[in-house]
Amino acid sequence: MTPYFKLFFILYFASALTNGEIDKTKPCYAHQANFDMQKVLGTWYVVALIPNRGFPKLRRISCYKMDVSETDEAGLRWLISRKVDTPSQELIQKIKGTIVRQRYHSEKPFDIWSRAITGINGCFRQLFSLETNKTSLADAENLVTYMQLHIMDTNDGAGPYLVQIMWGKLISAVIYRREEGVSMERLEPIHDFLSDLKGYQLQPLICTKLEKELEPPAFQRP
Repeated sequence: MTPYFKLFFILYFASALTNGEIDKTKPCYAHQANFDMQKVLGTWYVVALIPNRGFPKLRRISCYKMDVSETDEAGLRWLISRKVDTPSQELIQKIKGTIVRQRYHSEKPFDIWSRAITGINGCFRQLFSLETNKTSLADAENLVTYMQLHIMDTNDGAGPYLVQIMWGKLISAVIYRREEGVSMERLEPIHDFLSDLKGYQLQPLICTKLEKELEPPAFQRP
């Protein structure tokens, strides 16, 4: 199996994290993130991730680009009406409130749509993922994972950072910048923040930019 694994396919399976003294009965454990939709929109580059126990021991984590855009329930329902002949009532009921689309750029680009959770700033429930070249939501991957978007500026001149907190088993957080590249020293404040939030954290893994994008194995798709 190729060592050039990407983070994409890992995020799908990040569910049921249990670290820290947090209200685990609520989405994102009721953590109120520093989140502003207008500041989150646009292009980000993954620069590092903080793994959780059970994360595969990889020699390299590859860098990639991710675009964030906002839509509303009407927009996503319109998309579904174009790609699904008879959408289920369960699917329609999921589509309420503010919707965020994350587009991941890889050899086969794909989108993840997530619904904002009312009353918990920056908290989203992922709904489904679909490769951009697919024409039917029958091909979509249904998701149930909670994730949270948190903006940090560590006053090192390299920010802002976007920390995507994953409430799951395999990874604790994905760290993005508007530009590529980061150092372990600059990640220390983010690591400390996550340690305060969740408890003990493993050391960050800094991504490596590859000359050619490789298709990651299915179990690592977000």
